[in-house]
Amino acid sequence: MRLLLNIGNTHTQIAPETDLGVGEISTLDSPRLPEALPAFLQRQDDPHCRLLAACVVPALRQALQERLGERIAFVSCRAYPNLDFSSYDTTTLGADRIANAAAAVHCCGGAPVLVLDCGSAITSEAVAHGALFRGGVILPGRALQRRALAAFTAQLPEIPLDDDLPAPCGKNTAQAIQAGVDLGLLGAVREIIARTRALPEFTACSVLAVGGDAPFFVRNIPGLVAGPADFTLQGVRLAQL
Repeated sequence: MRLLLNIGNTHTQIAPETDLGVGEISTLDSPRLPEALPAFLQRQDDPHCRLLAACVVPALRQALQERLGERIAFVSCRAYPNLDFSSYDTTTLGADRIANAAAAVHCCGGAPVLVLDCGSAITSEAVAHGALFRGGVILPGRALQRRALAAFTAQLPEIPLDDDLPAPCGKNTAQAIQAGVDLGLLGAVREIIARTRALPEFTACSVLAVGGDAPFFVRNIPGLVAGPADFTLQGVRLAQL
């Protein structure tokens, strides 16, 4: 058995690999991962199993490599020989985006697809016919924009995420932040979809939303389809390592 990990800036998904794909997902806080992982492993049927991870936090990658050695492997473009990354500078490509591209090809049978991963950052991964990775976008997500406003201004508070669609005219500062961030990001995501679909190879592409904040965008953008919760882990599982 292998354990599959999707290590993000805030949370880490962990699931066992099964004969059918990806098993039940557990979630750990990423900053505590080096401390929490040994206890988590001891509770598994095979506490000495191998681990396969997509990691976007270099410090965590180094800490896990030092602790686990050859027991853990990290995905990279080289782990997916069926994908064509020739049009992208892969030295700057995050492991989560690599895994998303692999999962997109697998889930959509090689048809053109645009993946929107909605988490701390919102990223897109556009994959054309022939499993050609064409790139995408990166922008701060809803929670990160809220934290940035609070961190870099003197009076603006950090407000929690809200599932409801905000009114365009906030009646106080908190409502104004919610409206500005949430409506602004809905507009940004719509524009990303529209401009990607304006490219000849993506005219009729599917658009999938994954990640922890995907439900907000699926509810509020018509035609956006929710991908499975284990989407990135599916991509990790496909790595040839």
